[in-house]
Amino acid sequence: MILQNLEGQGRNLIQFAFWTGMRTSEMVALDWGDIDFVRGVVVVSRAITQPAKTAEVPKTEAGRREVKLLAGALEALQAQKQHTWLAGADIFQNTQTGKRWAGDQPIRKTLWTWALKRGGVRYRYPYQTRHSYASMMLSAGEHPMWVAKQMGHADWTMIARTYGKWMPDADKLAGTRAELGFGSAGATNQACG
Repeated sequence: MILQNLEGQGRNLIQFAFWTGMRTSEMVALDWGDIDFVRGVVVVSRAITQPAKTAEVPKTEAGRREVKLLAGALEALQAQKQHTWLAGADIFQNTQTGKRWAGDQPIRKTLWTWALKRGGVRYRYPYQTRHSYASMMLSAGEHPMWVAKQMGHADWTMIARTYGKWMPDADKLAGTRAELGFGSAGATNQACG
């Protein structure tokens, strides 16, 4: 519903957010040079927080990372090219100022809240796109450590604690890969004995 009530650069920004799980501060700091279309990744190496107003390096080593560009994110970037590609600098711009977004507050005030109201969606912060990404990936069965790395976490404990309910239960064939790879219990006992 949110995306259906956005268009142009606003839609591209929010669609990119839903399909990368990046922090708002990381997305507003992105330049076209951070996108590697050949390898299909975005290199996250800086963020612009509300208090800082200029780009800073991420606080942790895990925050400096490469995020795989899934189809929804690539589609948003391709659509965004018509707006900012030729300038070669910032990817996402505030359409009211024609400049890089200054953080999540202007996004929330000029774009996000309006789209939520128009779509009849209960209010939530733009940061919730990050949570939507995590729950989508985990619900689809993506490995929790991969999701953690995509989101800039050093390990997957926070993912398990926060999003554990979205992780699917083990499938009926769970354990069979180990049996196929290492043999039956009898074969294992013979090898160890």
